[in-house]
Amino acid sequence: MRFFYENNCGDTGYFSEKDLIKAIYTAWNIEADLYLLNDGLNKIDKNIKFRDQVKIVLAPYEDNDFNSEILKPFGYYMIDGNLEREIRQLDDDKWVRYKWSEVKSLV
Repeated sequence: MRFFYENNCGDTGYFSEKDLIKAIYTAWNIEADLYLLNDGLNKIDKNIKFRDQVKIVLAPYEDNDFNSEILKPFGYYMIDGNLEREIRQLDDDKWVRYKWSEVKSLV
């Protein structure tokens, strides 16, 4: 899968990751919105509407309900945990996560 990220500091970029949850944690690490590029795209084409090229998969500044709605097609939802927000699987309520030391450094 190919992803595009953008945070409030103006950092943007692309990266590839096979695991959606690892990609989410990677973007979450820099508090960036994360978008899945449509199949066949390697980067955003400025001549085509942005929303026609991507699907949002994480909006860290939005609430759990918003993030759960965008994660639902992928089989996940988001809740508040004891110490931090958690991503859970819809089918078995299992908490899915990565250690912060395992995620990519984007900036």
